[in-house]
Amino acid sequence: MQQFEWTKNLTDNFNFRIIPYIDITTETYKNPICVLGMPGIADIGKFAVDQLIGILNAKRVCDIIFYDYPAGAIIDNSILSIPKAEILAYRDKRNERDIILVTADAQAMTPRGIYEISDLISVLLYRLGVKEIISLGALPGKRNNDPMNIYVTKTEDFEIDEFSPNNRCQKISKAVLIGANGLIPSLAYYRFSIDGTVFLTETDKKPSISEGITDLKASIQLLEFVANYYKFPIEAVFSNKKVTDLSKDLEEKRKKLEKELDSYKPLEGKVERDKTLYI
Repeated sequence: MQQFEWTKNLTDNFNFRIIPYIDITTETYKNPICVLGMPGIADIGKFAVDQLIGILNAKRVCDIIFYDYPAGAIIDNSILSIPKAEILAYRDKRNERDIILVTADAQAMTPRGIYEISDLISVLLYRLGVKEIISLGALPGKRNNDPMNIYVTKTEDFEIDEFSPNNRCQKISKAVLIGANGLIPSLAYYRFSIDGTVFLTETDKKPSISEGITDLKASIQLLEFVANYYKFPIEAVFSNKKVTDLSKDLEEKRKKLEKELDSYKPLEGKVERDKTLYI
C-alpha cells in the first residue's frame, strides 16, 4: 500500500488503514477550512457535506478503513464496498481559501472507537494545514413553518450576533454532542489549537430518531446558511419543490426496503434495525 510523508507514523495502529490518493504538504492547500458531517440524527450533517462534495466536485485525499466500523459490506448498484471515512478537497479557483471535506459511512461502534477515529482525523486535518473546522449536525426539536433555528457552539467564547443578523441562531447553554461530529473539532482544538464551530439545525424529533428519516429540507437549509456565512463558491441549487420531491422519493424507497426486509424472518425473529441517536 502506497504511503506518503503526511501519513507517516499513522499506520502503526493496526486498527486503521489509511489509503492516500495524493501526496501533500502543509503548503499544498491555501488557508484550508474543513467542513465535517458524520452520520447522525436524520443524517443532516452527512447529507449536507455529501451535497457540498458533489457541488464542488471535490477530489479524494484519502480514505480511512477502521476496524471499529460496523462489520458489513455496503452494496450500491450491485457494487461492494466497506464502511470508511473519507477526506476530500476543493481548490478555490479564487485562490483565497481551499475547503477540506470530511464524512463517513458510519460512526464507530464503541466509545473508544469514536475517540480513536476522531483523534486520527484531527491529526490528519492538522497535517493538511486546516485553520478551522466547521461541523454540521442536528438537534431534535419541534419545527413549524417558520425558518428553522440554528444552534451554534464553538471551541472558544463568542458573540452570537456575528452569526445571527436575523435572530435565527442561538447559543447552546448545556448539551452533550455524542459522536465524532463534536469530538473531532474538540480534539483538534485541544491538541493543535484549530478553531472549531458546530452548527446544529432543528429537526422534527419523532421522525428523525424513531423512524430514521433523513430531513432533507433541514439539511439543505443548513448547507445554504453555512455556505452563505463562509462565502463558499456555490449557488442555491435546490428549490423547495426539488427538496420535496427528493424527500418523497427517499421515503418511498425506505418503505419499499422495509417491506422487503420484513419478508425475511431469521430463526430468532425479525432483525431489529438500528436507530441512530448521534447528534
